Amino acid sequence: MQDISCCFTGYRPEKFPFSLEEDSDKMNIFENKLYNVVFSLPVEGVFRFYCGMAEGFDIIAAEAVLTLREAIKTSSVELIAVIPFKAQAAGFSESWKARYDKIIEAADKVIVLSDKYFSGCYAKRNYYMVDNSNIVLTYFDGKAGGTRSTINYALKKGKKIINVAEYGVGEYFPEENSYFIEEQI
Repeated sequence: MQDISCCFTGYRPEKFPFSLEEDSDKMNIFENKLYNVVFSLPVEGVFRFYCGMAEGFDIIAAEAVLTLREAIKTSSVELIAVIPFKAQAAGFSESWKARYDKIIEAADKVIVLSDKYFSGCYAKRNYYMVDNSNIVLTYFDGKAGGTRSTINYALKKGKKIINVAEYGVGEYFPEENSYFIEEQI
């Protein structure tokens, strides 16, 4: 079987259209969609997952992978944490930092791309993950920023995009989608 991998890109908590801290209908729908996609990917041969370890989507997606690994009781599900610089989590809230630390401890591999922060380090991390993945799993509803840039890069590289935002599970972005014609890499 071909080695197929997936990476995550999505918003930090403040960019989501609903709170990630509260138990709400929208949060539950989002998590259900995300978990459904993550749990369906091994059927397509996806067992390696790259996570950029940012607060919000990244950490929630990594937790879904760890839940998958526990549910199917296999070591074939691999989680790779890709950290843009060593002190990435220094500014995280206490609750996100605790989740981050738990994921780092459980990750199969931790890749640190730089000792120190530098302008562009997050983009470097995102491009590294896309370059090493076949599929990009995202939460994207059109906002400008790193998620949009990463999706644009992935589309140029011919990667399959799965969006769990308002488009529903399993829908893919057509290349002519208006969200992606505004920004050139």
